[in-house]
Amino acid sequence: MLRTTLAATLCLLATSLAVADEPTPLDAFVDGFPMALEKKTRQADYSELFSGGDVSAYFNMRASEFMPTAILPAHQPVMPLGVRPMPEIGRVKAKMMKVSELRGRLALDDFLATADSAQAFLVVHKGDIVYEKYPRMRPEDHHLWMSCAKPMASLVIDQLISEGRIDENAPITRYLKDFQGTAWDGVTTRDVMDMASGMDLEDTTESRFDPDNIARRVYEAEFGFENETRGVELLRDVLRSTPRKADPGLAFEYASGLTQVLVILAEAVEQERWPQIFDRRVWSKVGAEGALQLHLTPDGIAAAHGLVSSNLRDFARFGMLYTPSWNRIAVEKVVTDEILDRIHDEVRTHAFIMAGFDGPVFADRVGTDDFIANSRQWDLVWPDGDMMKFGLMSQGLYVSPSRDLVIVYFNVSNEDLSAHRFVRPIATSGLFD
Repeated sequence: MLRTTLAATLCLLATSLAVADEPTPLDAFVDGFPMALEKKTRQADYSELFSGGDVSAYFNMRASEFMPTAILPAHQPVMPLGVRPMPEIGRVKAKMMKVSELRGRLALDDFLATADSAQAFLVVHKGDIVYEKYPRMRPEDHHLWMSCAKPMASLVIDQLISEGRIDENAPITRYLKDFQGTAWDGVTTRDVMDMASGMDLEDTTESRFDPDNIARRVYEAEFGFENETRGVELLRDVLRSTPRKADPGLAFEYASGLTQVLVILAEAVEQERWPQIFDRRVWSKVGAEGALQLHLTPDGIAAAHGLVSSNLRDFARFGMLYTPSWNRIAVEKVVTDEILDRIHDEVRTHAFIMAGFDGPVFADRVGTDDFIANSRQWDLVWPDGDMMKFGLMSQGLYVSPSRDLVIVYFNVSNEDLSAHRFVRPIATSGLFD
C-alpha cells in the first residue's frame, strides 16, 4: 500500500507544475526501472505520484504493482492494424507551449526527438498505422491513459440510454437509491455526463490543496490514503457527501468524481461490477494485442476516470470504435450512430465550456478556441465532429470520425504539454481529406 504523509495535502493532479527533483530523462527507463525507484514510488506521497517526475514515470508504467487490478484479456484473435507510412505527418508543425524550452514552432519529428518527456505517438488512418514512434518506451509496454479513459464510462452509459434502461433526463437518484435525500437530488445523468452537475467537486488547483474538498477526498479514497481530518474514507461515501454549489447545467466544471458516479450508476443498473460490464459490452468485441488493465480502489470500484492501462496500439483501438474503421479491430459495432449523434448533436455551447475553470485551460492546451464545447465526457468537440480527450501528464486521445482518423500519445510531464498542440494541425493538414 502506498504510504500517505502530510505532503499529501499538496495533491497536484491535472494542473500541477511542481516537481521535487529534476526528472531523469525517460530514455534511461526504456529497458526497465531501478529497484531504488520502485521503493521510492511505493513510499511516495500523493503529490509525487502525479507531479510528472521519476515516481510518476514508474507509476504510469507499473500501476498494477500498486493498486488492485482487473485484467481484461483479449477475447478475440488479434486484428492487426495495417501499415501505410506517411512520413509527412512528422513534418507537421505546432507552436510550443510557453513553458516549454522548445520555443516557437516545431515539427512533430523534432518534438519527439528532443522532448525528454515524450514517450510515444501514434496516428491511425482508415485502420492503417500511418505514423508511429516510440522514442522513450517500448511498443508492448502498458501505460496509464489517465483521463483519456473517461469516455469509456460515457460509452457504457450511452449504451444503457439507447436500450431504454437509463433516462438521461431523469435524476440519477432514480437509480442510485442511497443518493436519495442528498444534494444529488435533481441532478440528471445528462448533467453528470457533461460535467455540468452544479455539485461542489470540481478539480481545480485550489480544491486539491483543501483537505475538506470533495475533489481531493475522491482521490484519497481511491488510493486508500488517509484524509487529514476524516481518516480513510470509502469512495462511494465521499461522493454521496458532496454538497451542491449551483444549479445543474449552468457551466462546465471538470470533475473526475463525476466519472466515478457514472461507474456506480452503470453498476446499479446492471448489477455487475464495472470491469465485467465494460468487458462484456466493449472490450470482448475488440481484437486487441494485449490485456486491458482496470485499476481499482481498495473496495473494488474501478477508477475509470483515468487509472486504466494498455499499450499504445490498443489505446488507439478504443478510439477506432468511434470511426468508420471500427470493423478493422472489432467484431461488433460498439459505438452506434445514435451514440455518435448524441456526442455531436447534443453538444452544449462555447459559452458554456468557457464559463468553467477548464475551458480556457483546454483552449491553451490545443492552441485554439475554435471548438464548440465539451460533450459526454469528451473534453472538446469541434464543428467538423472531431473529438478530443486530455489526460494528466500529457496523454491524448483525438478522434475524427469524418476523416476516419485516430491520434493517441503517451508522455510524462505536467510542465510541457506541447504534445496536445499537434492534434488539430495534423487532423486539418489536408493529408486526410
